Amino acid sequence: MPDELKAHYDVVCVGGAMMGSSVAYWLSENPDFDGQVLVVEPDWTYESAQTTRAQNSIRAQFTNPLNIRLSQFGMDFIEHFHQSVAVDGESPEINFRGTGYLFLADDDDEFERLRAESVDQLDAGADVTMLRPAQLAERFPYLDVSQVAGGRLGGLREGSFDGWALFQGIRRRAVHNGVTFVRDAVVGLDVDAGRVRTVRLASGRAVESGWVVNTAGCRARDIAAMAGLDLPVEPRARTSFVFDCRRPIDALVPLTITPAGVHFRREQHHYMCGAVPDPDVAVDAADLDARDAEFEDLIWPVLARYVPQFDEVRVVTSWGGQYDFNTLDHNVVIGSADEVENFLFANGFSGHGLQQGPAVGRAIAELITYGEYRTIDLTPLGYHRISTGTPIIEHGVI
Repeated sequence: MPDELKAHYDVVCVGGAMMGSSVAYWLSENPDFDGQVLVVEPDWTYESAQTTRAQNSIRAQFTNPLNIRLSQFGMDFIEHFHQSVAVDGESPEINFRGTGYLFLADDDDEFERLRAESVDQLDAGADVTMLRPAQLAERFPYLDVSQVAGGRLGGLREGSFDGWALFQGIRRRAVHNGVTFVRDAVVGLDVDAGRVRTVRLASGRAVESGWVVNTAGCRARDIAAMAGLDLPVEPRARTSFVFDCRRPIDALVPLTITPAGVHFRREQHHYMCGAVPDPDVAVDAADLDARDAEFEDLIWPVLARYVPQFDEVRVVTSWGGQYDFNTLDHNVVIGSADEVENFLFANGFSGHGLQQGPAVGRAIAELITYGEYRTIDLTPLGYHRISTGTPIIEHGVI
């Protein structure tokens, strides 16, 4: 941690895990940007960061074309990860495992909905295949296909990876490029004439900033309020479980999403799973407790229904995490608000932060450097839809 800070930074990112690091990385990689970047991070270990508590997966199977493009950019970034983040020829091992996502349908109506979505996904460049029960049985013989009408399977660019390595590679490269990371917390923003003038820190220090980027995850609403802005993003508890199966499955186990919302995948020699809690309500941002009862009450009955071998399982470990949940439409809010022109949002990913982080970080960097989006036009995901209460529809939220 630096002993002293400069009096002025061109960009201050409020939160230093995946999103703060991604914005800083893309700014520092761009030769057209020659400013100074500060990332303020209260959790220096990142133990409570959602980046380190996520299930680390990526998919193209969204229903909104912008979300598809955001994740496709993330797939490209993962594919070229070493070249993009190497420092002195070294980078973390990201361990990407291409398995695809498998969305199951219980009935013909649900199957036809998945099929209709697949047309738009294919048009957007996603790799998806519709499968009826006999085809599912051939590929995934452990499934009880009598329970389903079919499914939609993604290609092998969908899968899982080491999210900690992704984050650390991006952060390490940003530090190498001259970005300053400081262990501190933002406690106030001084706004005058429609601009943030000063960022005040818990340590008593204060810095002037040309741009302030809200990358505070589940605390994003609090940071927005400091600028006099309302943001409908709240922490929602999510528990991840890893379990063993007594009867091994000798086949590919993609990340499978059941119609009940329970999802599971193979994780090395174990299996990982989770579900949406019932009820799904806001929690305190400091609440990272695992809801262990969810496995018996909510998840296991669904697992055993679709995979008979999962009737004999043992939970190995579990951990609590959170979604920075956008209550309007579950999609990221990106860009500025007219009321405070130099305050930028990168919030409300609702569980998609790791996979969309590289693209959103680059988009924010483009706004700061050029005053416009150049890689992907994310204008429809701007704050205007929050202020007008106009949601962007996305049906593929897990």
